[in-house]
Amino acid sequence: MNLKYFITQILFLLILLGHVSAKDVKFCKSRDFFLHIYSCSPVQSDSTEPIPRTYLLYDINPSEGFNLRRDVYIRMAVFLRTLQRHREYANTKLVLPPWSALYHWRSPSNQMHIPWAHFFDLNSMLRYADVIEMHQFFEEYRWITGGDVSVVRIDEFYRLQHFEDMFENGVFVDKFEQTACQKNSIPSVGGISGILGYRNITINELICMRFQGAASILYSMFEKFKSKTSGKQRVIMLYNAETILHDHWGNVDYWEARRSMRFSEQLTRIADKFRVDFFNSSNEWDRVQRPAYWTEEVPYRKARGGDYLCAHLRRADFLHGRQKTTPSLRAAASQIKQRLLELGLRKVFISSDCDRTEFHELKNHLKRFKVVRYTPESKQEAERLKDGGIAIIDQIICSHARYFVGTYESTFTYRIYEEREILGFAKDLTFNTFCKDEELGGSEKNSVWPIQYD
Repeated sequence: MNLKYFITQILFLLILLGHVSAKDVKFCKSRDFFLHIYSCSPVQSDSTEPIPRTYLLYDINPSEGFNLRRDVYIRMAVFLRTLQRHREYANTKLVLPPWSALYHWRSPSNQMHIPWAHFFDLNSMLRYADVIEMHQFFEEYRWITGGDVSVVRIDEFYRLQHFEDMFENGVFVDKFEQTACQKNSIPSVGGISGILGYRNITINELICMRFQGAASILYSMFEKFKSKTSGKQRVIMLYNAETILHDHWGNVDYWEARRSMRFSEQLTRIADKFRVDFFNSSNEWDRVQRPAYWTEEVPYRKARGGDYLCAHLRRADFLHGRQKTTPSLRAAASQIKQRLLELGLRKVFISSDCDRTEFHELKNHLKRFKVVRYTPESKQEAERLKDGGIAIIDQIICSHARYFVGTYESTFTYRIYEEREILGFAKDLTFNTFCKDEELGGSEKNSVWPIQYD
């Protein structure tokens, strides 16, 4: 056996078992990609006590959608990097909550416990944060405890909720306080009772907290309510993690975590084929920035995009909840036509949750142009991709269009804005919003959040 490989395996087992001393823990952005550990100057410490493995789990209110959950992941990933700077948390991993039965997923196929790797490139994400899938957590927990995985114990389960008065005396202050737990503090997932929809997870201590503020104050909360029952490992879970705010939204840390969230190979391949078939669009022709690794990306604003316009037109619940800002199909078509004529384009890609009848009505308003949307080739293909996968294919196609216009206050639109910022489009080709009326301009617009590299 190769000696270097043998040593690497031994180091991996030591890290897994949590027997890494404080003086061996390293902190900075440079990593050993194989082990996913830091590879620069170690923290200076005289302690020889082993650092136990800490697993940080989290979940979000079941009513929240796919794209907000992606944003919450960024909050947690950035916080993980901050948490690991504390010696006792240096050996911490973030456990990715599986995707299950989201509110906007309407297809009847089984959509429970979908791993992140179905949607995202986990190797790319690992270049930013120490993350693992739920099934990997079960495997590691069994290894560390020396038993089976029939029961997994969470040492501290934090059920978060907002303060009733978030602006006491007119000031928003980062704070938390323990409160009495109510009945049904742990909701079911997809009709399955249990943590994250698993019946083999139990809780040692349920802690209900009123919480407001940025993720960084979680460290103080963890220390104050630290369980005394944990042994070789400590398992912490945060429920209602959407309550936690970004420490610094839109800064370099945010964008590094966001850039690491590249989509899975299978979804990218399908979207790229659609672009070629319908728009003769490719990364090379579109002049987008797409190096092999996100860490190689640099400031760039020369993306051209394919010869088509993409419109994200949110319907469904927005027709009722946001009537004042959501345009009619006629108004949306008028705005699309105006931009197509200005740009000299003839093709439109529609990303929308509208039904078939609405889509055909929209096409009738745009008869002079080629209007297409993505649909899976078969029922079996749709079941394989899942609702979330189909939505990501839409986002990839939209991200490469010459011009993009989205829906006001839609997180789906925001994620496309971000993707186009990474690919290197000019801001005026990206940060555009449908107006309520037929004429563009003069109505509510989404904010402009330019990418940050330093």
